[in-house]
Amino acid sequence: MEIQDIMKILEKDMKVAVFSTVDENGQPHARHINIGVASEEGVFFMTSPKTNFYQQLQANPKVAITGFLEEEYLIQVIRIEGKVRKLGKEKLQEVLADNPYIDQVYPDEADRQSVQVFQLYTGEGFYQSLTQGHKYTFTINA
Repeated sequence: MEIQDIMKILEKDMKVAVFSTVDENGQPHARHINIGVASEEGVFFMTSPKTNFYQQLQANPKVAITGFLEEEYLIQVIRIEGKVRKLGKEKLQEVLADNPYIDQVYPDEADRQSVQVFQLYTGEGFYQSLTQGHKYTFTINA
């Protein structure tokens, strides 16, 4: 399986993944985040500067992402560990394009306009089909 196939599953089929970070005291935190765009260039997502998630990404750019999808007999897991960087408003319209949660998460237009895009730009990934036994590793911009 090629990286573009894996990233398509993450973006189009899973759509939401658990992002894990650590705070300034080294305490772990995990939350569900919408996958805005996923490609060979990395994973693009957004958050507001008002969130703890944003502050944690700024203080420590290392993240772990885990996505899970179960469709009838097929169970797929994608994990990526790597580093992120803030892109600001770059790619914002693309990241917002298919986000069905934006109105609920950021109902105020001012809050929506404050969000910033981040990119997981380098890292190691792992894909596994738990029901078929397929396992693949991949690298993002090593």
